[in-house]
Amino acid sequence: MAAQTFNTGDWVMVAKGASLFAEEEREAIVIGSYADQYGGASRNTYTLHVKGDSGASSWYDEPYLTLIERDMTDMLRQWKAEAEILRQQTGNLDWIFANGQMVAGNPTGHSVQALADCFGLTNLWGSHGEGMTYWQNAQTTIDLARPYLLSGDKAGWLAHCQKMMAEHRANRP
Repeated sequence: MAAQTFNTGDWVMVAKGASLFAEEEREAIVIGSYADQYGGASRNTYTLHVKGDSGASSWYDEPYLTLIERDMTDMLRQWKAEAEILRQQTGNLDWIFANGQMVAGNPTGHSVQALADCFGLTNLWGSHGEGMTYWQNAQTTIDLARPYLLSGDKAGWLAHCQKMMAEHRANRP
């Protein structure tokens, strides 16, 4: 079995094109390989904490990663603390509607989840954690919220969500 190239805590540069959403190079810290987390022999795909993102993201193939420095777990803790502050801010409905134009055009995952929570969609990823399910749910949520976001109408959004939930309950068998 080949040794794995990157270890937990390694600071890496992620190449453009490493994932569907990787439109530019980004810094990240390795959380672990598939084998580290789940066992088995797969040691060339990794879960990363990408700088500026709110949490772990999987699976990044080894050829897209370049080592910057080993054992940067202190920096990972700092990035996680910064991400938590950002999560609290961008997941707050008051902030979301105060920044509705920006959120409508380029939402964070936390903003989308906070909006989806309002109408009872508590897991954008679905039961199997699929990226396409997330994308569809996120896009639908933003499409539904867009008029309210653009007008800064938080109360209108919450009323709309209550109506959707009531209609859903009324149509259940």
